[in-house]
Amino acid sequence: MKVPRSLGGGLEVAPEGRARVEALAVRLERHRGLYYSGTPEITDAAYDALEDELRSLDPAHPALGRVGAPPASKEWDKARHTIPMGSLNKVTTPEELHEWVARCDELLAKDGHPGIAGDLFVTEKLDGLSVELVYVDGRLADGLTRGDGETGERITSNVERMRGVPRRVAHRGSLSVRGEIVLRTSDRAEHFQEYSSTRNAAAGTARRLDGVGCEHLTVFVYDVADELELNTEEEKLAFLRGLGFVTPHAFAGDTDAVVELYRDYDTARRVTLDYEIDGLVVRTNDLRAQALLGELNRRPRGATAFKFPSPVKVSRVVGIGWDTGPSGRVTPVAEVEPVELVGAVVRRASLHNLANVRRLGIGVGDEVLVSRRNDVIPYVEEVVESAGAPAEVPTACSTCGSSLRQEGEYLLCRNEGCPARVEGRIRNWIDAVGALEWGDKLVHTLVSKGIVREPLDLYRLTVEDIAALERHGTKSAEKALGELRARLPLRLPTFLAALGIEGFSTQTARLLVSAGFADLPRLFAATVQELAEIPGLGEIKARLVTEGLDSRRAEIARLVEGGLGPVSGEAAGKLDGKSFCMTGKQRRPRKELEQWIEGNGGRVLSGVTKELDFLVIDDLASTSSKATKARKYGTKLIGEDELVAMVEGRS
Repeated sequence: MKVPRSLGGGLEVAPEGRARVEALAVRLERHRGLYYSGTPEITDAAYDALEDELRSLDPAHPALGRVGAPPASKEWDKARHTIPMGSLNKVTTPEELHEWVARCDELLAKDGHPGIAGDLFVTEKLDGLSVELVYVDGRLADGLTRGDGETGERITSNVERMRGVPRRVAHRGSLSVRGEIVLRTSDRAEHFQEYSSTRNAAAGTARRLDGVGCEHLTVFVYDVADELELNTEEEKLAFLRGLGFVTPHAFAGDTDAVVELYRDYDTARRVTLDYEIDGLVVRTNDLRAQALLGELNRRPRGATAFKFPSPVKVSRVVGIGWDTGPSGRVTPVAEVEPVELVGAVVRRASLHNLANVRRLGIGVGDEVLVSRRNDVIPYVEEVVESAGAPAEVPTACSTCGSSLRQEGEYLLCRNEGCPARVEGRIRNWIDAVGALEWGDKLVHTLVSKGIVREPLDLYRLTVEDIAALERHGTKSAEKALGELRARLPLRLPTFLAALGIEGFSTQTARLLVSAGFADLPRLFAATVQELAEIPGLGEIKARLVTEGLDSRRAEIARLVEGGLGPVSGEAAGKLDGKSFCMTGKQRRPRKELEQWIEGNGGRVLSGVTKELDFLVIDDLASTSSKATKARKYGTKLIGEDELVAMVEGRS
């Protein structure tokens, strides 16, 4: 049996250091009290030295938390992440893990790089709330929730109180690390007995406006932004531990060793932990290999979640509903007798789609097997015992009453005026233009009250319109409208993606602009055949583009007439025909730079590929994985100043 090599991490304190830990904790508490009472006995430097020693021995000790509650506020500000916080693909069996490794090896072989099968890095997949910690010149500057992956809530005052979060680190410049806010099982039993789920308790407590209870939460850090010159995941872990962060247990080994580790966790080790995990995260240890593998659908190819089997229980169906979603797709949902799964009470479970309902033959009264896939989504796995007739398939939308159409495995509402679909288009517009402060509840209220029916209506809103809604005030209304209007004028790729046309992503829009379709008249005049010839588009997507634009022609005309027409890349085109990718830190936020590049006719790529013209990087001598790959392809490395000079016409 192959055994993986342990790389450290976790919360354990060496037995020989426990006495010193408790002695340091007592001294820190005493000196902190004297300081706040105005009668300090030691200097700040001496206090910091004691704190640093305690953090090196026990980085999650409660004595390292701050005293006092942060000032209460009415809402959390929103902020963009330094680098988007995406998700992972997953495997659930050893066979699937081997397939993932083989696929990675196949892709790397094309670049002449060794395979990953013998050099894998593994950490525990923590079940909590994702967070980004940002340090500037060694001081904690920001703590952001994951949010939608691009934008999160700034809960810095709460994060400062959590265990495992150093207020200062020995690092100059900017530092961005990723972590998970976790409620330990022992802390839930002592302080949060009203919660059955540690994850729900952690998520709710971390976002409390008064910060109460945050001192009982622990942050595990597992990643750092790619601006640092680190070559392996092992080096990352050592770097993070050296700065005083708590990290999850980590291991290294080949594929067979990872499988044995997974079985050990699933059958024995998992239940001994003082926190919940729902699997292991497996990565290629070599960061250069990760860069070469790149991403697929915004998920890294060089990492995967090796998930534990979902727990299941038997329940009885008491009803079946058909919910219309923002895209018009109708999702069947089983209402079941309450059953507890993974610390949460389940009353509704997904049936996925029409084809699955027919396959199961499910009906009211049936006994069913209910799971929580990924320990999150309740799902009906199978019918254990039938008790009556299968469910009747609806013919009308439950939201608007329009007739439903079956397309493939799904039921769809095609009524453009359906409130569910209108809400979906409005959410898509807001997300695409990058406006913050627009929560789902606000959008739902505006649509359900008939105040907003299309994107143009958003720009006709007044502060009074929003402030008059329940749980909204003048300040939040001003923020929301200010965010929306600050994004104007819209560049053509952003405008097109914001329309929410089926199959029309920002990347599709960028392809069209790069191919010369740089304004609306040219796009409306384009044929399916002309668009299909664009590399990376194809006939199916070309047809979706032309049909989608034609169906929204009247709405687009209203947007243009209302002053929201897009600024074409060609109109500003100093970067026309050139492609750019950004890495590391720049003076301006990454999203702002991307929009600026597109506004000047350039094309933004998410990774380093053979078609990339310029890699924008802060250190031209960098040996990071992206820089190395760019040099291999002959891509030019430039700084932000040189990028600006290209637009301003300077050499």
